[in-house]
This record gives sequence, structure tokens and C-alpha cells, in this order.
Amino acid sequence: MNASLPIVQASPRHSRWRPYFMQALRVSLVALLLLAIPKPATEPRDGLLPPSVDELVIAGHPLTTNCVIGRRDTASGLWQLKDAEQNSLGWVARTFPDAQHAIGYRGPTEASIVLNNDLRVISVRLLSSEDTDEHVDAVSENSEFLEQFVNWDWTRRPDVHSIDGVSGATLTSLALAEGIARRMGGDAPSLIFANPLGLEDARACFPNTVTFDQATGGVYDAEQFLLGYVIRTGDLSDSLIGYQGPTELLIKLDIQGAIDAIKIRTSFDNEPYVDYVRTEYGFWKRFRGMDLQQLARFDPVAEGVEGVSGATMTSQTVAHTLAAAALQYQKRQADKKAKEVDPVFELRWSWPDLITLAVVFTAVLMQFSFLKRFKHRRRIWLLTIVLVIGLWSGNLLSISLLAGWSAEGIAWRLAPGLACVAVVAILIPVFTKHNLYCNHLCPHGAIQQLVKPRKVSNRWKRLRSSVGSWLSFVPAMTLFCAYVTIHLNPATDLSSWEPFHAYLFSVSSWTVMVYAGITIFVSRFLPMAYCRYACPTGFFLSYLRLHAGSGAVSRGDILVLATAVVVWMSKIGFIG
Repeated sequence: MNASLPIVQASPRHSRWRPYFMQALRVSLVALLLLAIPKPATEPRDGLLPPSVDELVIAGHPLTTNCVIGRRDTASGLWQLKDAEQNSLGWVARTFPDAQHAIGYRGPTEASIVLNNDLRVISVRLLSSEDTDEHVDAVSENSEFLEQFVNWDWTRRPDVHSIDGVSGATLTSLALAEGIARRMGGDAPSLIFANPLGLEDARACFPNTVTFDQATGGVYDAEQFLLGYVIRTGDLSDSLIGYQGPTELLIKLDIQGAIDAIKIRTSFDNEPYVDYVRTEYGFWKRFRGMDLQQLARFDPVAEGVEGVSGATMTSQTVAHTLAAAALQYQKRQADKKAKEVDPVFELRWSWPDLITLAVVFTAVLMQFSFLKRFKHRRRIWLLTIVLVIGLWSGNLLSISLLAGWSAEGIAWRLAPGLACVAVVAILIPVFTKHNLYCNHLCPHGAIQQLVKPRKVSNRWKRLRSSVGSWLSFVPAMTLFCAYVTIHLNPATDLSSWEPFHAYLFSVSSWTVMVYAGITIFVSRFLPMAYCRYACPTGFFLSYLRLHAGSGAVSRGDILVLATAVVVWMSKIGFIG
């Protein structure tokens, strides 16, 4: 199939670099079009709003509609779950925003997690997903997969590599598992001091506060200048008991991170004792000017803290609480920094991925080495592609996959085999003039090669040249319509536009199975009918292929250029 459709022939007098210049321009335009594909998400991914109780019940969590979701704990990001009498039943979490970079077949998947009061997982359910409906249904209905998360400890980062994915929906299920693992290993909330910091707390320390960032503790004025920071000790240290109970403190830091003031926020001690400590200027003075590192190393006993007269136990507990809270704060900051800098999750290798890599390597050898001479072994190779790449691993390219990964990123951690297929399929045509994927790696093309009739067979049919000419435009128009559709409705499921989803037969819809069967049946009479007259993925790869006419401008090039200009003008606001 000639994807370039030249209308302006390159002159022999043109520079020999012209084809490479035009190819670079062509690839750049395609890259711009792929980068412009919008994310299918229609809701924010910041994870700041809790799921409703109805959502949790509908999702399948073992809850009743009489439950109530309380305020969000700032440090852990958990919402307290209470019964009608306001007794604590446990906690609720959602995996966004941590899970938004765990990409599945087409995009990320969000889960809701219900924990008991000991921060052990009771149940996990799929909350929302941008993957195809068949993948999502297969995961949400698989109780064995979801039960693997039960009893996980919220405060420990789990081993996601121990999770078994759902057959036929491996990428979606593993993306869900990785999102849960990314979300867990977090801070434990305080049941004693459950109220998070709010704007009123910030104003108690900085009267000119206009904006308060709960995530960082940053306090800002009307001009959005940083005034300082406010942190609370309640979610950092709540186990130190004074005369009757623990005390929660507010620590005011200046913009350099030095302690400017400390206030008692809440206390379970007797109020006369608490008031003695609250008003004892000399007690608080010794902490002023310290940074949190110094406070974390502060030993009240070694430093001779004797406490406030008449409230010795309460004041000494406050001093120990400050040191313990600063130490825990430093630990949390170090954990967050390590999580941001270090790659937490390694590549998830599976046997299908490893065998896929071996098959891709062999295909490259077949295309570029002496192995291409062994044409009599072709049928064995085609059967291998159908069984390994198609039915076993399901590592097929499609416009649905290309659109999803262009918008959300490549799932190279969860699917290194499929990522390798995609990279090789796109890059080799660009630089070598060979369409490796269509010729050697596509299972649907392999089946068509296996069933195609011989030229001497009675089954061999040939279309009229005029009909064939018109039909050759179908792949390009399908690709163009798919691109326009995904811009108008980013949540559109493009998997049904091609027959490739049929190879994931355990989750595939019957309509796609029928579509795949029809294309194979037609290919028994019209050789490679789907590849030649219907495949948008094949057209996309052929358009990128470097060939003898790459130096010429084609109708396809003009369409790509016009589309890129319109899309990017719309994206930056020049077109409404």
C-alpha cells in the first residue's frame, strides 16, 4: 500500500538530502499530532474530593449507605469513615493523584480503598478508568484479583510484582495494582487529633494569611508572597501522654524554616496545667530560632528541661512531643524526596514480555540478515506470530493503543514487551525503508498471509483498478476520522474500529470477533484485503516509511500539515 500518494515528483536535480529533510519534517508533523491528542479524563485527578458513599457501595465495597465520610486527614490523604453514630469504622482512600502515571492499555485506572482502624485493607474496588470497557469490566468483575489486596498494610509499600493480573486485561489490572502500590506506604493518620489544618489555624499564626497550602503548610498573603509555614504535631506524634492525655501543637516557621512561635492547638490534659504552659513565655523561648533538624535532635532530658512550675508533667510532655514530631516530620520529608527522585517500580517482566522481545529480535534478523533467505520457513514464522504475539501475549499495535499512549505516556514499566513492539514498529520504517511490523510481526497480517489464495487458485479474486484505487483511500480516511473523533470526544473507545482486539478473546466483544472473522474470510479470496484496503494502523506505519518518493510532497502530507496547524492553533487558543 502506497501511503504517500505523491502529487509533486522530486526532480533528479534536487539535493540528495531532500528526501531526508522531507522525512524529518513528516515525522515531526506526526509527532505534533500525537502530542496534541487530549487526555480522556473529564474529572480532576488531584484526589482531593472523596468518593461518595453511594459510589463506594455501587463499586462493591462491603458498606451500607448509612455510613458517613468525614474530613480528610491532610498528611495521609485519608478520609475517616464513620457510622450513623459517628463511631469510626475505618478510612477511605482513592489512588489518584499517585496512580495517574500508572498507564494501562489506554490510560490510568483509579481505585477506591477501604481500610479498617488498624490501617489494613478491607476491600479494593475500581473507581474509574480510561481503558476500554471490556478491560475495565474484566477487572472490576474479577473477585480473585481484587482479593489479593486484602490485609495490605497502608503504612508499608507493598510488592506489586506479587500481583497476578487478569487474563485478557493484564495491562488494566496491573495499572490498577501499581496505582494502589504507589498510593500506599503513606503516613498513618491520627484518630486522636483528626482535624486537619485549616485557614483559621494559619491565621492564628499569620494574621495576614489569604491562602494556605495544606499539602506543604505554606502560608501566603494577598500578593501570594510566602509568609512562612505552619505544621501541626497531632498527625506526627500523638502517643505521648501528659498528666491526663496528649497535646497537639502548632509550629510557626519563618520562610527560612526557623521556629518563630509555638502554640497549643488542642490538649487532653487538665486545662489549668495547659494554661500554665500556654502562658509561660520562658518555656517557649528556648525553642525559638531552632530549625526542625535541630528540634529533631533536641533531647529534653539532656537539655535539662524541668518544665513549667505547677504543670511539670504537661510541659515536659510538650517538649518531648515537639522533638518526636520534628523527627517524624524529617522522616516523612526524606521519604517523599526519595519517592520523587528514585524509580520505585522496576520493569515488570513476564514470560510473554520476554518471548515477545525474542520474537522482535528474530524479526529484525529476518529483515536485515541472512535469515530472510529462508522463505520456506515462512509459514512456521507466521504461525508463531499468531500464537505468541496475538493469542498468548496480545502485544498488538492499534490506533486505540497509539492514541492512549500518546495522550498519557507509554506503559513501558508494566508492558515492556508491547512497548518494544511499538518502538520498533514506528522507528524502523522511519529510518530503514522497511515496515517490519506489518511484514513480520502483525498477527492479523500473518493470518491473512496464511489463508491467502495462490494466483492459480479459483479463489483468487482481483478488484477493478478503479475500485481498488478508491478503496486504497479507506485506511487514510479511517485514520483521519479516528483522529478527529478523539479530539471531539477524548473518551471514545477506538478499539472497536479495528479487529485486533479479537485476539484478547477473553475480554473481546462479539462484534469485534465477528469483524475479525469477516476480514479473514474476505482475505481467503482477496489477498491481504484488510491490510490493503482497511487498516488505519498499517497506513500510519506506511506513511512514516522512508521510501524512494520521500522527497516529494503528497496529498497525505498536505492533509497532515493542515490538520497539525488547525489542531495546534486551537490548542493555543487562536481558534475557538
